[in-house]
Amino acid sequence: MLNVIIDELYKTAVAGGPVMIPIVFVGIFGFYYIYCGYAGIIPPHKAVRMAGIMAKVAPLLGLLGTVTGMVQTFKVITVYGNQNPVLMADGISEALITTQSGLIIAFPILLLNQKLTEKYGI
Repeated sequence: MLNVIIDELYKTAVAGGPVMIPIVFVGIFGFYYIYCGYAGIIPPHKAVRMAGIMAKVAPLLGLLGTVTGMVQTFKVITVYGNQNPVLMADGISEALITTQSGLIIAFPILLLNQKLTEKYGI
């Protein structure tokens, strides 16, 4: 079961293109700072600040992936025309996957960051 999930995540990351690498790192660091803030590993005000930055950066990286995916789509249209939608699917899927990934990462970090802020009265 876990292997199936890992395989699907890998396929999604590859389909998202090169912008998925910073999106994944932003997600890892965002959740890391939230964890450290709750666990008391770093001061809560620093955790809130850094997690807030990660929550703001994730959707922007998703938007960057949208732009790169659409640029790829238009390059395909320029070379092959728009008669074959299969050729355009890679660029469109890159655009959608990166947008979705950026938002999926940003929402929970933002909500957990707000809870951390409320917990420590920052």
